[in-house]
This record gives sequence, C-alpha cells and structure tokens, in this order.
Amino acid sequence: MKEKDINIRIAKIRELTEQNSINRWELMRYYGSGITVTLESCFHARPARHCVSLTIAARYHYIRNQLRHNLLYYGIEVFFDIEPFNSLNSGENSEVTLPPRLMTIMYGVAVGALRGMLAQRVEHTQLRDYPLPLVNISELVSRHIYGTPVPEHAIPLIDYRYN
Repeated sequence: MKEKDINIRIAKIRELTEQNSINRWELMRYYGSGITVTLESCFHARPARHCVSLTIAARYHYIRNQLRHNLLYYGIEVFFDIEPFNSLNSGENSEVTLPPRLMTIMYGVAVGALRGMLAQRVEHTQLRDYPLPLVNISELVSRHIYGTPVPEHAIPLIDYRYN
C-alpha cells in the first residue's frame, strides 16, 4: 500500500495528568545553572478504535552537587484515527509499523501540541523562560526507527541544554 493511500486525522489530545509533575521544591532550590530538556516518545496501536496514539513527554532537569534533579515532567498523548488501519501491520504488545512520512506528520502535530500545552502549564513558574526548544522532526523519526529502545517502551529522542 502506498503512503498516500492512508487517511489520518487527530481524534484527541490529552494530558498525562497522572504522570505530569512540577517539582516545586527543586524549583525553589534551582539557582540558575543550565537546564537540560529530554524528550521521550512511544507509539501504541489501538486496533479496537482503528487509531494509533503517540505519547510524547519532556523532562526538564539540572545538575546540582553532581546529581541530576528533575524540575518538570510533562507529557501528552495524541490519538490519530488512521484508515485503513490494517495497512499498518500491527504486531503484538501494541507495536505498529508506521511509514516514516506518516511518523513525521504525527511527530509534527505532537511536538506542536506539547509545546503549547507545556507553555501554558509553566506560565507562572521559573520555567516560563525555558520553552520547549525547536525540534528536528526528521531526527526524531530517524532515532525512533533506528534507535535502541530503553525500558518502559520509551525512546529517548534528544537532549537539549539551556546555558
């Protein structure tokens, strides 16, 4: 099947409220050193709903006393309705094979939504001056396809550093 024969639409975007957290204690102790931003993502097939969800999250942390301290974890899940769903070769454990062009579209939407929702959440904190950096979507797709998975089915995509 050709990629152009696939129809896709955004079905829903939701915050991962049970996992999202701002560590206010660490924000109080943060003294202005460099902040590192790490992105994580994973795709899940939802065959019953004929959709694929992309979970993407940003983790903000800094180094103090040679230890990494988390300031923020913020993630969202974006659901995409895909027709025909059978063309994606869904496997076991909610694994799905997506064409790179389709992944590029999905990542573009998810990163944009994450950027806006994250900016709204940190608006009244010290982190308002550290928006989600620009992301090279092609690199994200490449790292997802060729990278090595880490535990909990999350793929660390890229680290950014604010100095």
